[in-house]
Amino acid sequence: MAVKAQNKQSLQKKHWLNHDRKDALKGYMLILPAIALLCVFTIYPIFYLIGSSMHDGSLLSKKRNFVAFENFIDLFHSVDFMITLKNTIIYSVGLVAILMVLATVFAVWVNGKTQKHLNSVTLAAVFTPHIVSLVSVSTVFLWIMDPQIGAINFVLRTLGLKPFPFLASSKTALASLIGMMIWKSLGYYSLLILAALQGVPKDIYEAAEIDDTPKIRVFFRITLPMISPTLFFTTIVATISSFQVFETVNLMTQGGPVNSTNTLVYLIYSDAFKYLKLGPASAEGVVLLGFVGILTIIYFAFLGKKVHYQ
Repeated sequence: MAVKAQNKQSLQKKHWLNHDRKDALKGYMLILPAIALLCVFTIYPIFYLIGSSMHDGSLLSKKRNFVAFENFIDLFHSVDFMITLKNTIIYSVGLVAILMVLATVFAVWVNGKTQKHLNSVTLAAVFTPHIVSLVSVSTVFLWIMDPQIGAINFVLRTLGLKPFPFLASSKTALASLIGMMIWKSLGYYSLLILAALQGVPKDIYEAAEIDDTPKIRVFFRITLPMISPTLFFTTIVATISSFQVFETVNLMTQGGPVNSTNTLVYLIYSDAFKYLKLGPASAEGVVLLGFVGILTIIYFAFLGKKVHYQ
C-alpha cells in the first residue's frame, strides 16, 4: 500500500502541469508582452514622475535635491498655475459639453434621414476634418481668425461690421480654440454615436409609434438610454483628450494673450523644456494625472449608474 501511495504521488508530481494549467500558462505567455510594455512605458514613467516631482533641479543637471512636497505647495500658491488650471477646466467643460450635444443632435438627424447617398456625403464632409492633421488645421484657422488679414474679418469688414478679435483678445481666445476643436472633432464623435443609433432595435420604435408616443419622449425615454454606453465612452474619451490639449495652444497662442489660453500640458512643456525646471514640471504632471484620474472615477461612480446595457 505504501508503495502504491508513493507511485501515485510521483505520478501527480509528474502531471502537475495539467490541461487547465497549460491553458492558463498559455494565456499568461500571450499577455506577457503587453504587460511588459505597460510596465515599461506606463507604470514605470508614472512612478518616475512622482519621484521627480519631489526633487528639484535642472533638466540638464544630474544633481537632484529632495524637497518633498515643496513643488506642490509652490504650485498651489502660484497665481499663474491657478489661472492655467482654470483655463484647462473651462476648456474641457466647454468643449465636451458642446461637442457631445452637437454630435448627438447631428447623429440623430442623419440617422432619421431616408436618403442614404446624401447621408454618406454629409458624413464624409463632417468626418473629413478629423483625418486632417491638427497642425494643418491650426495653421489654417490661425489665418482664418487673424484680426487683420483673416478671412472671417475680411467678410465682416466687407459687410460693414466690426472685426472680431478671436485670438487677439483674452476674452475670446479660449472660446476660439474651443470652436476650432469642435469643428475638427464633431465628425468623429458623430460617427460613433450614429453607429450606436443604428444598433437600436427597430421594433422598439415601432412599438412607440403604435402607442402614438411623442418624438421628444421617444428621444429621451428610448434613444438616449439605448445609446448611453456609447455616450458614456465618448464623454470619457473627449474629456481625457481635452485635458491633453497642446498642439493648438503651442501653434496658435503660446498660452496668450495674457495667459488666457495657457493649459496644463502647455505649462508642463514650458517649465520642462523652456525653463528646464524638472521638479515643478513633474509636479504639474502629477496634478494633471491625479485630476484626470479623479474625474474618470467620478464619471464611473455617477454617470456609470445611468448607463443602460442591453
